[in-house]
Amino acid sequence: MGGSSRPDVQSLALLNPLMIALCGVALLFLRPEQLEGKKSLLAGILLAILMVATYLLPISAQIVNFSGGAGDVATIRATADVSGMARITSMAPAAAWQSLFFLFAPLAVLLAALQLNRDDLRLSVPLLIAAGAISGVIGVLQLAGSPTGPLYIYQITNSGSAVGLFANRNHAAVFLACLFPMLALFAAKSEGASLGRNTRQLIAMAIAIILIPLILVTGSRSGMLTAAVGLIGAVLLYVSHAPSYRGSIKAKSATPIWAVSILVCLVLVTVYFSRAEAIERIFAEDGGARDRADFWTSSLQLFWRYFPLGFGPGGFVSTFQITEPLALLDGAYLNRLHNDWLETALTFGVPGILLMLAGVGYYIRRSFVLWMRMDGARSAVALGRMASIVIAILGIASMSDYPLRTPAMAGFAALVLVWFGHARQVPKAG
Repeated sequence: MGGSSRPDVQSLALLNPLMIALCGVALLFLRPEQLEGKKSLLAGILLAILMVATYLLPISAQIVNFSGGAGDVATIRATADVSGMARITSMAPAAAWQSLFFLFAPLAVLLAALQLNRDDLRLSVPLLIAAGAISGVIGVLQLAGSPTGPLYIYQITNSGSAVGLFANRNHAAVFLACLFPMLALFAAKSEGASLGRNTRQLIAMAIAIILIPLILVTGSRSGMLTAAVGLIGAVLLYVSHAPSYRGSIKAKSATPIWAVSILVCLVLVTVYFSRAEAIERIFAEDGGARDRADFWTSSLQLFWRYFPLGFGPGGFVSTFQITEPLALLDGAYLNRLHNDWLETALTFGVPGILLMLAGVGYYIRRSFVLWMRMDGARSAVALGRMASIVIAILGIASMSDYPLRTPAMAGFAALVLVWFGHARQVPKAG
């Protein structure tokens, strides 16, 4: 039910209350010792929720006017003779409430995942791989069927594309790209598993071979870019964590060569059969890409107009329409900026930038510790390193899209963060 980021999706009427209820259930069973070493993760999402909620508090009009861009609102309020009454900071109150409800999905996943032990966290990897495989199979069936068939589960979607369980082909492709490092971990780590190493490697290779054409046929350029990042990260992860066996040095050195060879062959086969829409869109003249760059440039003025607090959560559409240049006006409207880093800065102003910088700083520091100072033979460390690659994929995808706006991807990211922060630093063996 969470594969679309649109606030008017009917399934959210069920999903959001369910997520709120699950937050309550998770809190009933959460124990203080389960938060050891993970308090920063919980503090980060609670701070994000608090930031959104702050824009919904009724405060004095004088404080609201401290933020730029309030001139038009002040004029309307003065005309209506309500200029002295308190109001909320957000420029779009209803959308701000919807933004707040969207955050309960990742919060519910985070509260539940914090209670999982090491083995449970490791078992969640094949579960998500299976979910991605299901989404990919549905995508194939969507291409084989009608563009308006029943397999497209959202009314507003990329009809005729392999969107799988999502409404947007970019989000579907990015999720598939995240599977590559997960498959590498699945193939490399076999201790405590019911399947042998060779069987796991064959399963991982078969799924990876299918994923590449699936991403290409989605028509998502960001999906193709993140797939490349995922493949590179998967090779690095597998080479550093694959168990030792006869001829291990020679075999591990040959792994990148095999991976690149398979990738090139699959791309050529997909292009030959004229289904690599993502590659075709790169070389085709695309006015949408130019428009997107124009939108980014035009939106930068909103930062200074609403400095230092921004225009509030959910307010991009209505706020951008006030200052949208005549040259960009057409029959369509811009529902998102398609650059989540920039849109977050415009939405929350300086506080949002500081929160993003804190998150990036935590990611860099934690990734350095995982890759350089921890023993890679530990399962928790391997899980954390895999999570660092997935976070990089999501961060890169957010530069030209908004995958984390969807509840499903936000919940997935919350679980990835628990993977990322699970391993504790201990001296390396030997």
